Amino acid sequence: MGKALAFIGQLAILALVSFGLHFLLQSITKHLPLWDSAYMQLWQIYALQFLLSALLIFAVVGIGKSMPQNLGFLFLGFLTLKLIINYFAISSALKTSTADDFFKYNFLAVFFLFMIFDVYVTYRVLNQSHSSENK
Repeated sequence: MGKALAFIGQLAILALVSFGLHFLLQSITKHLPLWDSAYMQLWQIYALQFLLSALLIFAVVGIGKSMPQNLGFLFLGFLTLKLIINYFAISSALKTSTADDFFKYNFLAVFFLFMIFDVYVTYRVLNQSHSSENK
């Protein structure tokens, strides 16, 4: 549980810093008014990705202790589930015209940021379980 909370702390720092930089960039480039007509607000995108990544962290750390040999399959399953949830979250925005490209690109950038963190967590847990097996 301690490892999971450490990863959640790192995720919270990543989310807050990247949200702040993202918001700052949007305000510098004068794109903040575009969020008024967007399907979701910027903070909602970050909150959704944070929640999904936090669930993935708890699952990866929990399974990494009990069944480390199945960790890769678990990660792929949760990543597929995360993709499906994200698709349903923005499916109505995907059906619109190119006027919402601003929203689509920002959502994609945030999604990939959190997905890279998910890969990092899985890599760390997988390496920790392999190093403890070799000792």
